[in-house]
Amino acid sequence: MRDFDWEIIDELYRNPNVSRAAAALYMTQPTLTKRLQHIEREMGVRIAERTPKGLVFTPEGAYLAGRAAEHKAFVEQTKRGLAELEQERRRTIRIGSSYTFNKYSLWGVLGGYTEVGDPEVHFDVVNEQSDTLFRKLLDGEVDVVFVRGDFEGPIKSILVDCNQAYLVSRDPLDIDELPELDRIDFRTNEQSAELLQAWWRERFGTEMTPGRNVGYIDFTWELVAQGKGYALSFVPENFKNSRDLHLTPLFYRDGSPLVRRTWCIYLCGKSLPPHMSDFIEYVKDHVAIGPDEINRPRCLQP
Repeated sequence: MRDFDWEIIDELYRNPNVSRAAAALYMTQPTLTKRLQHIEREMGVRIAERTPKGLVFTPEGAYLAGRAAEHKAFVEQTKRGLAELEQERRRTIRIGSSYTFNKYSLWGVLGGYTEVGDPEVHFDVVNEQSDTLFRKLLDGEVDVVFVRGDFEGPIKSILVDCNQAYLVSRDPLDIDELPELDRIDFRTNEQSAELLQAWWRERFGTEMTPGRNVGYIDFTWELVAQGKGYALSFVPENFKNSRDLHLTPLFYRDGSPLVRRTWCIYLCGKSLPPHMSDFIEYVKDHVAIGPDEINRPRCLQP
């Protein structure tokens, strides 16, 4: 049997509907049916019976489905192992970074490591939303991520940044009047949106209704500068306020600042190759910040 035949059995067992399984396997229904019949002839057993409610696997078919799942896991594990061997040989670190951390901070981190660490280490960088990057880390698609917001799981985390949230506007605004004013939203991760929503709920006693979403944050700054509305955003330390926007820090009612943390996260429970361990130690020694440190934008400094 071919590797793909095991995938067919596995998919049909998990999704015992020929048309849906065919779509998941990018096959036509007649082609899938013919291939299943070929597998049955090759193995000398009946794998499944058609019923009005879908396929019903025979005992022999259920046994083959179990072996198919094992085969699929074996192939995936083998591919990951080979990729890790190649990665170790090339000394490549696959890094996932949120868009804003990539824009303002990541390349300073990588450049600093290159100066004091192993110059032969190469970095492959993936930019995505923090939620997507965390899933990629758990799936083994990246080795380490720099993500905004707090995450839980089989991970180890290093705090590398902590930014306060601000009301960003062209002119000074009264925070109590925000529900009556136009707000400009932009693409951000779920954790950041939930933090802002929780602040709004505490401040105004209602859910924050959606504003005008314009996609990326740079376009938001341009519209704010034109007076089209205000924005609520976590502003990085090295934010360049080239449009002379007005930044008002946001606080909870108890006086504590509304902040968002950025973490360097990697998986625990597995041994790291030497070049990965060196990079992690560099982040701990040269990039990490204290638990009470808040990095406010320099444009606010007197």
